[in-house]
Amino acid sequence: MKITSLLDGVTAADIQLDPYPHIFVPDVLDADTARALGESFPPFSMIGWENGCPPPSNARFQLSASVMQGSDTIPQVWKDFSALHSSPAFFEQVAALFKDHWPQELLQTLGGSLSGHSMGLIMRNTFDECRILQDARVEINTPVTKGPSSSRGAHLDTPNRLFTCLYYLRSPEDDAIGGDLELFRWKGEPPAKIECYNLPADSVEVVKTIPYRANQMVIFPQGINAVHGVGIRHPTPHTRRYVFISAEIGEDWLKSPTAAQAA
Repeated sequence: MKITSLLDGVTAADIQLDPYPHIFVPDVLDADTARALGESFPPFSMIGWENGCPPPSNARFQLSASVMQGSDTIPQVWKDFSALHSSPAFFEQVAALFKDHWPQELLQTLGGSLSGHSMGLIMRNTFDECRILQDARVEINTPVTKGPSSSRGAHLDTPNRLFTCLYYLRSPEDDAIGGDLELFRWKGEPPAKIECYNLPADSVEVVKTIPYRANQMVIFPQGINAVHGVGIRHPTPHTRRYVFISAEIGEDWLKSPTAAQAA
């Protein structure tokens, strides 16, 4: 099976600007590929642990591309998918797609361009070896066995990240309520401290909700306005499944505009 990029056929015309530049595409891959990925999605025993105890409620676990590519038990379709989406070729697609939307602070940190840098993989290489490290990792949120909760509320991703891409693989039998992606807008100025696991609820407001659906992709550049989170999930025996694709640099380039005022 030939794996194609999630960004093949996606253009700058697909970028939506409210509340910040982003793209979401339903049915982004052909049905056969999406089905093969869904049916062979790695089990919890590969992503989490096997110790006889149930996992915590609505918790996140992950399996990086570098680990999958070195595994003897991961299906080839997953090796191919993770290799393509953590490759320099995919990164160049992202860089070109959002060429008019990269924050100036990021461009300045990278010498004016996202292109032309040494590339590697998270958990395989280091920032001493490579300027940019990528990942295309399987992630899950475990079943909700306690009260309704969010696996992560409104937040900004780590300040060294360049972009975020989510590819959802909701299982056919998953009838859970909630767990959609929420895009937020600041109500006022961003706080001085943005490296919060969950931002204060009164600092943001929901602008858009993107349903958690199988074979759907969402992608956006990192930036001070790129606040997002996962909506409340209600009790369910089902696992929330997706791929998290990103790239990072060694330094924290993203800073709050109000941080200097608070110093």
